[in-house]
Amino acid sequence: MTIEHDFFGILGSDDAGEVYWSDTAELGDQDVQIDLSSPDEDSVSTEALDIAAAMVNAIEELDSQARESLVADLSKEASVTSAYITTELDEMDPEVLDDAMIWDSGDKQIDFLRSIQLQRIGFHPHHFRREEHFAVLEYSISPDDTDALLVVTIDVQGDPVLITVEQ
Repeated sequence: MTIEHDFFGILGSDDAGEVYWSDTAELGDQDVQIDLSSPDEDSVSTEALDIAAAMVNAIEELDSQARESLVADLSKEASVTSAYITTELDEMDPEVLDDAMIWDSGDKQIDFLRSIQLQRIGFHPHHFRREEHFAVLEYSISPDDTDALLVVTIDVQGDPVLITVEQ
């Protein structure tokens, strides 16, 4: 069975019923990997695909909202964002870090968050209820020099659900 969608085209599935689609989108002067996957095509609605397509078409706004949630996370006592920034600042080669940091306002944490690059957005249209991980945005300060990712998970409304670090 296949699903046809105006934005994603024909979404086929493998023998196990898994649906997968990928492409790249432009964000400023960089390309961002976009993918959509679901373990079961029967759990993917047209409405969920429409919302994912709208988010891809508004990638700048989506990125901005995710960055705002990272800034908000800085104020929490046990901030994942602060821990990630501190680790990267401590462990990265200073020369590489200087090249990666494109902002210099004097506030290291904010400059770091302005400098991270959105690498990938993964959509999970089968997670269509509020507070489920509908999309995952993965950021890196220097993708060629570190495997650590700062990950913002959002729900179908675009609200942050979780901020994590992946190695």
